[in-house]
Parts: sequence; structure tokens; C-alpha cells
Amino acid sequence: MNRSKLSIAALLVLIVFMSSCEKDLLNPVPKSILTTVNAYNSAKSMNLSVLGAYNRLQSRVPSDYELMEVPSGNMWAAYFVTPGLDEISTLSVSSQNEIVDNYWKANYQGIFRANTVLAYIDKPTDYADGEKDQYTGEAEFLRAKFYFDLVRIFGGVPEITHVVTAEESRTIPRASEDSIYLLIIKDLTDAVGKLPQPTAIPWGRASKAAAVALLAKVYVYRQDWQNAKKYLDELFSEFSYSLVPNYSELFNIKTEQNTEAIFSLPYVAGTNGQTLTYALAPIGGILDTLNNGSRIGRPTWDLRSAYENGDTRLATTIRDEVLPYNHKPGDAPVWYPYFNKWITPSDPNSSGLDIPVLRLADMILLDAETLYNLGQSQAALDEINKVRERAFHDNTHDYTMSDIPSKDAFYDKLLLERRLELAVENNRWFDLVRTGRFVDVIQNIKGDYSSTTGTGAVTIPIHAKDYMKYFPIPQEQIDLAAKGVLKQNDGY
Repeated sequence: MNRSKLSIAALLVLIVFMSSCEKDLLNPVPKSILTTVNAYNSAKSMNLSVLGAYNRLQSRVPSDYELMEVPSGNMWAAYFVTPGLDEISTLSVSSQNEIVDNYWKANYQGIFRANTVLAYIDKPTDYADGEKDQYTGEAEFLRAKFYFDLVRIFGGVPEITHVVTAEESRTIPRASEDSIYLLIIKDLTDAVGKLPQPTAIPWGRASKAAAVALLAKVYVYRQDWQNAKKYLDELFSEFSYSLVPNYSELFNIKTEQNTEAIFSLPYVAGTNGQTLTYALAPIGGILDTLNNGSRIGRPTWDLRSAYENGDTRLATTIRDEVLPYNHKPGDAPVWYPYFNKWITPSDPNSSGLDIPVLRLADMILLDAETLYNLGQSQAALDEINKVRERAFHDNTHDYTMSDIPSKDAFYDKLLLERRLELAVENNRWFDLVRTGRFVDVIQNIKGDYSSTTGTGAVTIPIHAKDYMKYFPIPQEQIDLAAKGVLKQNDGY
């Protein structure tokens, strides 16, 4: 096992006092932390505090598919073992939904940990050269990431940039989306100037490249094409990332640390593993791989049928049949479509497969979108075709200018490519929302299918409406706030 990966994972089991009070609004850091005399006196303790913020992201991301893939048309919730997942499957989400509430809490726990680092960053006097800047940049990067995820799910949310008590948190209203995005941009811009190069920081921690990439992505979401291009160009010119030759290498534990991974969350099987593998693996497991799974989410025919013949991404992403773990010689494979992307030989409940959060193909496709909106249509197609050529191992499936006679046609191709390339990587829902397409797309989704021709595909009526682009503010948080402080999103 890579030593730098182990160093992150081992240290992420960390300081008890960093845990937040579960019943407090936004789960702020307890008051006792503010009077702990020796808590932040050394660079070592500050490092542990930074890792505590990483831990909130690391523990949250394996279940992000519940809010980011299930409602997107890519995934259908097979078994409602998770309370509230059935609501998300049909976009009939209530403000009492446990998944939504837990997501809110997890992000604010991470924000409070990042805020604590920034509040006490000046206390230690024993930093090595560059350490203080690194920890500051990491805390800013993580706070920006948590807020980026919150604002995309809920719209405007409470903006908290310092350590607060539970009582103070009850009085903080929702800020506007614009205000949250300004904070994200400010944090990431500062982090870009403070974080080390990718080669100077352990795997699994944010580098300057990660901050540049996330900032570029934020600017794409803001449709600020000039600034998006500025940071995309910096990412491509300053750092030596490249597409791996084979798509499957991205999701193989032996090659998870690769030339395409800009920022990944590390996991160690049995010690600090992730549960995404188990959640998507078939019940009954897979021969020679896993002894069980829960197949909470399964692929829709809408997604399965979008892949062309010859697209190597299909076999990595979706498998239609399975040989169960207890397979006997001579038994035929079982028809049981499942997501294969995160499957790796391991203890299914504690998988060691790392989860990429930012990778190069995503950024290349965002560059294509940026170039198109800057009037460079051919260059935009060239970027999309880089990704397609890796998928098909040749250039015979490249798009040409005749394929994009209009802006709508370009976005048809772009969003399709993003869907196929980034399936089950938590981008599809946001891509549909930010481009204003989700109401048209998420209507009647073809879910379960019983053959590779789509025979028997079950139509699932969802009927998305515009207000559903945001999820409801959790009722628990509204109730914990002072009366009238937290306003519910329209439609809920």
C-alpha cells in the first residue's frame, strides 16, 4: 500500500473534540474547543485539524450518489433500504428527508472544521517552511468545496466563516447564491497562491492544481467564460496531467494514482474504507471479487442505451450479467444489471478503491464548453474528441462541425459526452440543472430493463418541475434556528 495514502487514512481517525454536536443547528464546534489551551499550539495539532476537515469530505462522498445520481436519470434506487431514497428517486422530496438533512450536517461539520483551522492558524510557532500556507490553503480549498456542494444542492445557505457557538448559529440566515459563490471564489483564489505543487504534497491532499481545477469548474457554473478559460489554461499549461490510455485504469485499485487524477479521496480497505463499492455491487456478490452487495442503485436503460457500440466506457461503468460469489461451475450468468465502475476485490463494506473528485477528462469537457461559449467551436469539438478517442481507441467516432449546427446541438453532444464519461461520478444532475435542461429531461425515465435491446424497460414517471432544481432546506434545521431565520425553498 502506498505510504502517503496510508498516512492520510490513518490520521483521519482523529481528535475527539473535533466532532460536532449532532443536535445543534449546523453542528458547530462546541464551546469547549474555544478554551482548550493546548489544542492548536503546534504545527502537528494543526495538521490533525486539517485532516479532520478532510475526514468530513471523505466520509460523505461515498453516499453522494443518493442526491447527485439517483435524481439524474442515470440511476434508479433498487431497494429502499436507505430512508428517504424513494423520495429522491421520484423528486418528491420532503423537508423531513433524512438523506438531505444528513448531507446538510456533513457539509457544515466540514465547514466548521475548516473554520477552526483558519481561526487558529496563527497560534503555532513551530511551522516548517511552507507549512502554514499549506494548511491555510487546504482549509480554504475544503471550505470552498463544502460550500460549492451546498449551494448546488440548496441554493443560498448560511454563510459562516468563523467559529460560532450553537446559540450564534441559530441567528444566521441564508445568504444569497451570489454571496456564497463569491466566498468560494475568494477561498479558492487564495488557496491557489498558498497550496504546494502536486509533487510536493501527499496523495489525497489538495494541491495547487486541485484549487485551480475547482476554481475553473466554479467559473463554468457561473458562466464566467473568461475566468474559466484563464484557470483551465493554467491547469493545462502548468501541470503535467494527461489522459490515461485505458478508461478502466481510472477505477482500478492498482492504478488509482494516475496521471489523470487531480484530487482523489484515499481509502484503505479494512482500516478506513469506503462503502460505495458495497452500495452498488449486486446482492449475492461477484465471483472472485466480493461476497455481497446491496445494489441500492442500479443503471437505468436511459443511461445504458446512450452508449454506442465500441465505447469502452460501457463495460467499466455497467455490467448486465453477473456470476454470483457462490457461483458453481456450469451455472449460467444471472441477468442483474449493476454499476461496475466502483467494484474492486475487497471487503465489500470497507473498499480501498480511491474516489476521484477532480480528474482531467472532466476538466477537458469543461474546457470544450468554455471554448464554445467564447466562439471557438472547432477547438471545442477538438476537446470533446480527445475524450471520445480515448473511449473508442480511435478517431472514427469524432464529432465534426456538421454535428453541431446550433448551440442546442452542441450542448446535446457535450452533455451526452459528460454523461458517458462521468457516469456515477456525481456530475449529471448538476449538469442538467446548470444548463436549464433538467425539467425537459427528467420526465419519464426508462429504468429497469431485461435485455441489451431494452426489452421490458420500465418507464418511471417523475415529471420534474423548475423548483426541484434545489432540494428542500431540512426541516430540522429550520426548527433549530430562531423563528423565521431560515426560509424554505420555493415549492416545498
